[in-house]
Parts: sequence; structure tokens; C-alpha cells
Amino acid sequence: MADASRSARRAPSAPVVADARPAPVLLPPFARAAHVPLHHQIAEDLVLTLNSGRFLPGAALPGEAALCAHYRASRGTIRHALAELGRHGLIDRHVGRGSFLRRPKIEGNIVGSYRQFRVEGPPLDPGGRVLSLTRRRADANVAGILGLRDNRSIFVLKRLRFAGGMPVTVQTSYLPAALCPSLPRRRLDERHLVDILLEEHGVAMTRAEELIEPGIASAYDAAQLGIRAGVPVFQIERRTYLADGRIGEFRRAVMRGDVYRYRLDLR
Repeated sequence: MADASRSARRAPSAPVVADARPAPVLLPPFARAAHVPLHHQIAEDLVLTLNSGRFLPGAALPGEAALCAHYRASRGTIRHALAELGRHGLIDRHVGRGSFLRRPKIEGNIVGSYRQFRVEGPPLDPGGRVLSLTRRRADANVAGILGLRDNRSIFVLKRLRFAGGMPVTVQTSYLPAALCPSLPRRRLDERHLVDILLEEHGVAMTRAEELIEPGIASAYDAAQLGIRAGVPVFQIERRTYLADGRIGEFRRAVMRGDVYRYRLDLR
């Protein structure tokens, strides 16, 4: 009886709680490009990492010292890049604690009886000013988006596009090099990319998915577009598909908000 009494008074053991914190953000290798400010390259690299879907909301970014070592950059450059991510709503920054991946935005679609839509923006002039064109090995982020194995060769094309001679958008395109091996020899400053892919490489794009959200112009994009840093812009992310379902181009773009609008034609 005494043993039963002691057993009844014995406190239950505390349950074992698994560590539910999200895995920290791991960064792929980084290759610095010429002619583009380092803080802008770092911000773009972090955007691709955080938008890759490989990390849960609340995942911690490496600390500033680790980021400095990874990107071989000064603390000021890293803070500039992190501030850009914060302005775009990708991370939360806490003094003394670090930076953490924010919960993704809610997405909506046109469904049901809304059977057609049409994009109406400024008609872009063919070509554009090539800001940079590099061939490199795809890291885990870009490889995952394009459906490639890591280390497959890709082209990264950054262009300033015009409408009626006015700069309106900065576009960065990621393309599998196997689709268009002679791309650097083409007149990218004079022709639409989709025309070059079709006519010179036999690559036909059949459909695209586009995400559009408001943002503010970074110092780099503002300098290219001839606007003030911090003014409203559209941030556009597009996946363009081949007939067999593969992604032929992944594009990130910044479009001036003062010259661009979307029209939905609902029928």
C-alpha cells in the first residue's frame, strides 16, 4: 500500500520535446561577377536562396561575420545587402539575435469563370543594354528552379530594357547553357530573347508563370532606370516553359511603377 502511495505521488516525467526550430539557411558557393556592385550581387544571391523553398519560415541566416567570410565582403556591404532584403519583406532583422526568413506571402490566382487574362505594359523595344552575361555552374538554388543537376552550366544575362527609348526594366535571366550554347555570340542588344532562342536555337517557349508584387527600387536598379532609390516598383518573377514541361528561362525583373500597369480581361 505504501508503495502504491509513493507511486501516486511520483511526478510524471517531462515529455521529450523535439527541437522544432527550422534548420538554418545554408548558402551555396558564390561566384562574384564583374560590372555589378557586390552588395547587389549578394542581395540577389540571398533572394534566390531564400525563395528556393528549401528553408522554413523562421530559419536563421548566417551571422554577419559568416556572411562576410562567405561572400568575401566587408561588414558594411553585407549590411547593405541585408537591408535590401528587409525592404523587400524577405527577412526579419532583430538586433542582437540576427536575421530570419519571413513567412512567404499569400498567393492568389485567377480561377473559375475568369478564363482569360492579358498583360498590358509598355511595349518593350527589342534587345536592350547588356549589363552582364556570364556562364557559370548552377548552384543548388538555380539548379532546383531550372530542374537541372547541380553544377550544370547556365547563362546569367542581365539587361536594361527600354520602351520608346526610355529605360523601364532591369531583367536577370537564368537559362540552361545546353539550350543556347552560342548565346554570347548573338545580338542581345538588338533582339528579343524569345526570338533569338526560337530562330537561332530552335527553342520554343509555350507558356509562362509570373508572380508580381510591389517593391521599392534598390540603389543599383534606380541608377540603371534613372529613378530615385526607394521609389515604388514592380518586382516580377517569371518561369517560362518549353513544350515538354521543362523551364527554359527563369527571370527576375524590376519594372518602373510609374510606367507599367496590368490589365485583366475577365470574360
